[in-house]
Amino acid sequence: MKGKKLTTIIIVLISVILVFAAVPLALQQEQTLRLATTTSAYDSGLLDYILPDFEKRYNCKVDVIAVGSGQAMELGKNGDVDILFVHSPDIEKQFVKDGYGEFRRLVCYNQFVIVGPAEDPVNVSHARDAKEAFLKIFQNGTSGKAIFVSRGDNSGTYAKEREIWSLLGMNTSSFNNTWYLSTGQGMGAVLDIAHEKRGYTLSDEATFYTRKGTGIIPDLEILFKGDPILYNQYSVIPINHTRWSHINYELAINFVNWITSPETQQLIGNFTDAYGHKLFVPNAASGAIMISCVVEIQISASERNNWW
Repeated sequence: MKGKKLTTIIIVLISVILVFAAVPLALQQEQTLRLATTTSAYDSGLLDYILPDFEKRYNCKVDVIAVGSGQAMELGKNGDVDILFVHSPDIEKQFVKDGYGEFRRLVCYNQFVIVGPAEDPVNVSHARDAKEAFLKIFQNGTSGKAIFVSRGDNSGTYAKEREIWSLLGMNTSSFNNTWYLSTGQGMGAVLDIAHEKRGYTLSDEATFYTRKGTGIIPDLEILFKGDPILYNQYSVIPINHTRWSHINYELAINFVNWITSPETQQLIGNFTDAYGHKLFVPNAASGAIMISCVVEIQISASERNNWW
């Protein structure tokens, strides 16, 4: 009788142990990918649209950190994220050359646009190119007739803005804050301020259309676009796992393969705002060789340089 009772107790104890042991195993199956991205990609709603598919396919959670491209790359340099989705090509190329990123892969593009009040008091819409549009804003700004709202942060959008000013031989550090407002804010916030101040700003097209669709900035309009200098490329860069052993490299490579796959590229191409504007053009097929493996791979410096 005692033997039977002891056997029963042992069976119960083993069952309890197995049940509790199974819980952590189930939890361990879900991994986390730390993704640093631009506020423009985040504010546009693209990631909310496409990421559920990745999370479902790979039984994982993507932690999105939305900052400027420069700040995203600083996070990458420090090993604080696993992968970047950014739009500042020159800085990205240097990031990879310096050994912080494994490689850079094109994903999609849209364009930067110059937006401002619908009445366009300085006739930006009549400019021949982006350089002339900025010159009009500068001339009217210094005479008290216009306001320009800048990201003023370490973002791809701010890098593009400075590039255009530099074509005019100008540096934003010399601008008077009576007309040039450096905010240090993300794209959505800058558009809101430009609307409130009835000013001009440089925006990525996707965030503008998304923000416009919410009704928050009804009086802002796209006044100039189409200059080749306003091309806006988004790329993905997995962080170099030989520098940071804790990087979730396998999941990062899975993310690269997923976001550049025909299925996800189609998802990106189908993403629109409330009025049907297509917000991104997928172009991974033109970017580089597809990585097919999901285990550790060795990539030479010469191979990396061919993956721009």
